[in-house]
Amino acid sequence: MRTLQQRIGTLLIGSLCALACSSGPEPSIPPGQGTGGSGGIPDEFGGGTGNLFDVGSGGPVEPPPCEVCEDFPATPVFDESGTPPPANAPELFGDPGSGAQGGPCLAEPEIGALFPNNWLRPRFRWTAPQGQDLFEIRAHADREKNDLVVYTTNREWKMPKDMWEKLAAHVRDEPITITIRSVSTSAPGAPLLGSSGPITIAPAPAGGSMVYWAAIGEGPADAWLAGFGVGEEGVVDALKVDQVEQGGRRDENGNVRGDGQVRCIGCHTSTPDGEAVMFMDHWPWDLAIASVKEDSVGEVPAYVTPGGSEAMNQAWLGPPKMSPAHFAPGDRIFITSYGRHNGSVWDGQSHTSMPNARLAWFDLEAPAPTYAESTNATTARSEMAAAEGTAFGFIARDGDTRGAMMPDWSNDGATLVYVSTDAGKDGRLAAGAGDLYTVPYNNKQGGAATPLQGAAEPNFNEYYPAFAPDDRLIAFNRTPSPGEMYYNPSSDIHVVPAAGGAATRLAANDPPACLGITSPGLHNSWPQWSPEATTVDGKTYYWVIFSSSRDGYTLQKDPGKKASQLYVTGVVVEGTTVHTYPAIYLWNQDPGTSNHTPAWDVFKIPPAPVPL
Repeated sequence: MRTLQQRIGTLLIGSLCALACSSGPEPSIPPGQGTGGSGGIPDEFGGGTGNLFDVGSGGPVEPPPCEVCEDFPATPVFDESGTPPPANAPELFGDPGSGAQGGPCLAEPEIGALFPNNWLRPRFRWTAPQGQDLFEIRAHADREKNDLVVYTTNREWKMPKDMWEKLAAHVRDEPITITIRSVSTSAPGAPLLGSSGPITIAPAPAGGSMVYWAAIGEGPADAWLAGFGVGEEGVVDALKVDQVEQGGRRDENGNVRGDGQVRCIGCHTSTPDGEAVMFMDHWPWDLAIASVKEDSVGEVPAYVTPGGSEAMNQAWLGPPKMSPAHFAPGDRIFITSYGRHNGSVWDGQSHTSMPNARLAWFDLEAPAPTYAESTNATTARSEMAAAEGTAFGFIARDGDTRGAMMPDWSNDGATLVYVSTDAGKDGRLAAGAGDLYTVPYNNKQGGAATPLQGAAEPNFNEYYPAFAPDDRLIAFNRTPSPGEMYYNPSSDIHVVPAAGGAATRLAANDPPACLGITSPGLHNSWPQWSPEATTVDGKTYYWVIFSSSRDGYTLQKDPGKKASQLYVTGVVVEGTTVHTYPAIYLWNQDPGTSNHTPAWDVFKIPPAPVPL
């Protein structure tokens, strides 16, 4: 067995649970894949004509029900949640839009952001010059009879939920211009004009729930899966280590370790029915599965046989992925990377010598082995080696001589996308080169491996791929090559047609310019798509969630360490053009936890509690 110091190895912060795959230096971990959606993507993107359909709570798009709406009040809102604004605040600010430049910088919502029409109500948050202590927020929409005008002495304000719901129902695909100004009450003078520009509410909703890896420190008990549904203002604990019932966990030599229980929850993905998650366990990075349903949290799904469970116990596996097309009785398959490129299972092979990992399939319904969990490791190794071809097997990648890591599986079950790399290391990516390749699934047989045009560029590393819900786009991380891929601050997020083509860098990589923070340098990482795409008037709307360290939050138990947080952005395809938008911060997440590697699917997690 390795010593604790050897196990920590190159972990940037020290969480053993985080080492296998990461989008953060603090504890961090991976993904989930949704079910399909509508198309509307031109042939260049691998699709044809799409159709409008009902998704989530937003439903089919209807025209605004009012020509002149009264969602904003006729009189100013005085925010009394802190020091009450002075009654003469309107006089201090004078004419709308007036003032010298250099006022508050609006951090959220970002100017230019696109919101799903069923999204969490917006929070306004800003920075301001020294001495400025009274602020005016103004929102204008042509369809609204009145402007929204808010006066506050705080540096954040949330739009009332009922106001937001009415606005989101009435003003869609039309600019809502936000302007923020400030004055000093101790030295009254001309106001300072800050951020000003539009946000937009899409004529499309987002659906499903997000389950992500949250951590407050370095120990296994300091990390868990948290989650919430679209529009919810709270967060629920979706799964904790001590809730996981699956046992029989083995070490790198095949011995049942300790009590055989799961010791941490790492990189995770949803099962296609949304009822469970599959995830990476503690060293030596085997896999486990547990329910996240309210009435069965932690249970092993009934379809997982002892043979399937034991096959998942093999060491040096990577993040798992499933496809809705292969999730039915007799065909419950997942794919992952398999760290050993030769040798037997549970052979104790060093985790530092795995540059050539293979793509592997696993059958959750595999026949049970004849041995019991308590038998010796020699028998376990022998019988699991004999199970190759029934419990698990390998996917051919003809023409690719490098290792295969971090795969994703298309929703139609036909194609795998993965990182072709010389930098595999115990289930995660290390320093080296990496490019995206595709290979057919072909009933577990694989076939010709092909570099993905636009995501296999010689001067860049491309990794952490994710299929869009309609399989027509792939999102991924990109950094200079060769170099570190594990939590590289230079990472930015791009999207590319799944059939190959020009890659598009997301506008969401960049915070507001007035904050003085730029990317690369913000650890933008681990993009995942919402479970549906919606086509409206020839435009197809997608939503992407990712993590970033841009806002400077720190760990609750270690304020000296930066904590990544979660953001969402819109991607809209119109004809052959990909439109991207600034990011939306998810203000319902806990800023004291480091939040990473989200999965977005139709999870059956319980409703999040409403914050007090």
